[in-house]
Formats: sequence, C-alpha cells, structure tokens
Amino acid sequence: MIAPPTTPDILFDPWATSSGPKLSAIAAEVTQAVLYATSKEAGSRVRIPKAEVVERTGMVVSSIIANLKFLHVDHRWGQYLALPMKHTALTRYDRTGFGIMPKVVEGMERAGLIMQHPPVAHVRRTGIEATGWLKTDLMAAQVRVGDIGRAEGEEVIRLSARSGRDQYGNRLPSVLVNYEDTEETVRLRAEMDEINAFLATQRIEIDGQPQAAYKLTRRFLLRSPSDRTAFNLHGRLYGAFWISMPKAQRGGLTINGEPIADLDYASMFPRLAYARVGTEPPTGDLYAIPGLEEHRAGVKAGLSALLSTETEMTRLPPKVKDALPTGWTASRFREAVATKHPALVPLFGRDIAMDLMFTESCILVAVLLRLSRMGIVALPMHDGIMVAASYSIYAIQVMQQVARQTLGLKLPVVIK
Repeated sequence: MIAPPTTPDILFDPWATSSGPKLSAIAAEVTQAVLYATSKEAGSRVRIPKAEVVERTGMVVSSIIANLKFLHVDHRWGQYLALPMKHTALTRYDRTGFGIMPKVVEGMERAGLIMQHPPVAHVRRTGIEATGWLKTDLMAAQVRVGDIGRAEGEEVIRLSARSGRDQYGNRLPSVLVNYEDTEETVRLRAEMDEINAFLATQRIEIDGQPQAAYKLTRRFLLRSPSDRTAFNLHGRLYGAFWISMPKAQRGGLTINGEPIADLDYASMFPRLAYARVGTEPPTGDLYAIPGLEEHRAGVKAGLSALLSTETEMTRLPPKVKDALPTGWTASRFREAVATKHPALVPLFGRDIAMDLMFTESCILVAVLLRLSRMGIVALPMHDGIMVAASYSIYAIQVMQQVARQTLGLKLPVVIK
C-alpha cells in the first residue's frame, strides 16, 4: 500500500496562465514538444495537428506551466501538482477546453518534462512535478512569479454546500453548487468585478517584486446540498496571495511602492455575536480569557469552533488543541469562555458562525467598494484590511462608518 504524502499537494488552478515573456516562452517551447510527442505515429511519421488542437494544447500547457512555476518556487504550498484527469460535466466554475488534459500530460511525460505520480484512492489525485530542463528553467531567477497571469471568465461568486462528516466526525469537503443567476447574484458579481477591476490597476508587491495575478472571489455556503439556494451564509473573500500570507512576511508588502498599515476590527467575531443576542459586550479584549492570556490565537479559533458546531462541542478541533496549553479540554475551554461571555452561551452549538461571517463579509465588501470609489486601495483580510500607510486615517473612518450603518453600533478599529 502506498503511504499518503507527508505534504499536501496543491490543486491545479485552470485559470492561472503563463503571461510574462519568460514564462510564455517556456510554455511555447513545451507546447511544441507536446504537439510533437502526441502527433508522432508508429515509426517516424509525424501528423501535422489542426489549428484547433494547437490552440487548445497551448492553452492547457500555459496553465500547467503557470501552476508548476508556483509549485516549484515554494514547496511549502505542496509536494506535487494535483491534476483533475477525469472527464466531468462542465459547470459555471470550470474553464472550457481542458478535456485534453490527460493527452497533454502524457505528451509532457513522453518529452521528459514531468514526472507523473499515480493517484491513490481517497488520498490523492494524479500528481506531477517538473523535471529536466523544464524544472531548471522554471526555477531560474529571471522567471518570476509575477509572470503568472489569470484567464478571463472566472466565476467570482461561488456557492458550496456541506457534504456531511466522515466516520471520525470531521467535516467532509464542501461540494460546489451550480446555481442559476438571479438579480441578487448579478449584483453580487458586479460588486466583486468592480473591486477586482480597481485592484488590477494597482501595483501590489512583496519586497519590490510583482506577484502572481489573482482574482478575489466571494464564497457562500449552504448547510446541506438539499437546502434552497441562498447567498446569506459565509460570504468571505478568497483568492488573493496576501490573504494566506504569514504575518512575518507582511513587512515586505507594499501598495504602489508604499508600506502598508494593517487595520483590524477589534474582536469582530465576538462583537458580532453580541450584536446577535442584542447585548453590549464587555470592555477590553474579548479574546482575553483568564488563564489563556498568552494563547489568544487558540482562544480565537476555539470561540469560532464553539459557534460553528451544530451540537455541544465535546472535543477540541486539532488546530485549537495545538494552540492551547496542555491539559485544556473542550469542556474546560467552554466553561472558561462561558464565564467570560455568559451572554453568548445560548449561541454555543447553534452553528451560528456562518451567519456571523456573512455579516462580517457584507461589511468588508461595503468598505472595499467605498474606498475604491475614493481611489484608496484596500486589501481584504476577512475581518480587516491593509492599506497604504498614508491612507490609514481615511480607511479607519470608512471602516467605522460602514460598521455603524450596517449594524447600528460602533466597531472599534485598531492598527496591528
């Protein structure tokens, strides 16, 4: 039996493209190698491919090369590039033309450009990594991550549904819902298109280096695939490189050449929970739980877990347990939080977190729209934004105004 990988693979992103001159040149050379490898018949005869085949092959290769560049520039994101090799019906989330993926991968392997790792049932998809001259060229300093572009047509309003739990009680991956458009989804998409179009005109770099192109998407959730289609749960924004960036690296982030200011709604999640029960929260840091003052990240994750479960939390999620001191159990943590926040106890085990995230996301989208119309670049971070330092005062004012207009109460904003 093949052991599962110690490092998770990165999932293939069909919307990534090779757009910079260096990466585009590599993709063009690989395309020719693939066309030759897949057109060569028995013996020495080579068939001339049709123009449509050349175009589609080039499109798929361009995307694979962009993904491999991202993989090999920093292996902390994954061990291999996981590819979807099965033919499935297209949905609004898919990019057309990738049905030839298996043939392109076969051609790249024949040409000695990749190593292919077979799939393992319930563990991993088919994985690939670059080899030979392709890997050498992809890792060359002059081939930059900023050469990775983004294809047009990507769906920015995504709807998923929970698909239950496994035998250990862990949630299974959500499944995408292929919804029909309504006036609401058209409006939601227009908002995201406006935000993305504005950000695309700005220079957002790390240590002076351009980064891969991105597309912010807003992701909604249904509690069950059988639920009526709705866009009132979750709604957080994803898809940009800075959202998953470790805090230690944010010091090198600049907006149009200027250092950033990291602005945060202070203790936003518990404040939204207090607003839900119609009670004024206590003063001070709402994540400051006696005995856990030095473990704020664990408290933050644990409170989210208390508000995310459908029933009473009987065991700490692994990430929460790792972030808390040894000896802390689910019951002990729940009691400590209940002592600090008795008004929130009725929300524990009610799966209310998705509702709170939706409110949070509505506030954030409104902030982004207002700032962009003022010409101020804001990078979303779920419960906060990053702006050029010189605009921090204006951004704080907008954040407070939007929160007051949305909730009818004041949400304090702090500079991290």
